[in-house]
Amino acid sequence: MLHYLIQLNYATIILILCLLIFIITNDYFDKKVRLLFLLSCNMLLGLVLADSVEYWTSQTPGRQVLRVWMSAIGYSLRPAIIFVVILLLLRGKIRKRMWLSVPLIFNALIAFSALFTDIAFSYTPDNEFVRGPLWYFAFITSGFYAVVLLICTVGLYRSIHFSETLISIIVVCMFVISTAMESVWKYDGTINATGAVSLVFYYLYLNTQQFKRDPMTNTLNRRCFFLDAEKNMAGLSAVMSIDLNNLKQLNDGYGHAKGDEAICALSRSIENVLPKNCFLYRTGGDEFMVLCFHKEENIVRQLLLDMKAEFSKTPYSCAIGMAYKDSSMSFDSLCSRADKEMYEDKFRMKNKG
Repeated sequence: MLHYLIQLNYATIILILCLLIFIITNDYFDKKVRLLFLLSCNMLLGLVLADSVEYWTSQTPGRQVLRVWMSAIGYSLRPAIIFVVILLLLRGKIRKRMWLSVPLIFNALIAFSALFTDIAFSYTPDNEFVRGPLWYFAFITSGFYAVVLLICTVGLYRSIHFSETLISIIVVCMFVISTAMESVWKYDGTINATGAVSLVFYYLYLNTQQFKRDPMTNTLNRRCFFLDAEKNMAGLSAVMSIDLNNLKQLNDGYGHAKGDEAICALSRSIENVLPKNCFLYRTGGDEFMVLCFHKEENIVRQLLLDMKAEFSKTPYSCAIGMAYKDSSMSFDSLCSRADKEMYEDKFRMKNKG
């Protein structure tokens, strides 16, 4: 029995422990994200422990009450792990989605009802497992959260890179397959292993993404600007150059914290109106660039107006220039033209003021 449990859970436990070490020793992420990863690791360890004790009680007569407790904990934790993955994907939008925890609560109530009813499951005096009419509810709940995860992935496609979308879809597929393997084909430990692999994979992905982003605004950085342009030059439609007005006056008159506030306000305003396939990069102190892929010229020009309108809601102002690519233009010349348009816009605004 011990040999079987070690063989079943060894890799899962090693993955979880390695992830815990990463989380504890690195503080790159937002506090809420780190807490979610820690919560998911503890839930996985709890699931491994519950499944191991449940297996031990299944081989040991006279341990029915303990077996019911362990089974109820296991059925409660399985969909909860997928739920935490959803919260990780949503990140800053967690509070608006907490209603999603309702099926989780019902699932736990049904699972623990086995302590005094047999609507979920029960055990015979010979320690044989008996399915109740609601036995599949834990797996239905897991399937529900897998669908929600897929919907969230599609819904957030405009605000996350394709790579994160692809990873989320892979995670969904892995959870669907592992849920089917446990509920239909009776393969033990597949959800545990899937949860551990998914969390490690997602953590490493998010960790590498930190090096692509500007720490203050969380926009993509200068290095990504040139890499993305080089990699997708064939689909590049336009480049936009954006510069905050009067940053020096803000820094000198009110301090650098006020200047940083204006820079962050600019990045938020632009990201609020960016459509799919348009990406914002911070390339300097108060300088931003936008790359637009597969967009018609009239759409890009309207985007420029939308940016101006959105940023006008703040106490600050900015200058924006746009260059639409033709077949003869290199990337450098495209950027130069966008910069030139931006400086002309800045000049017009100063004269108007």
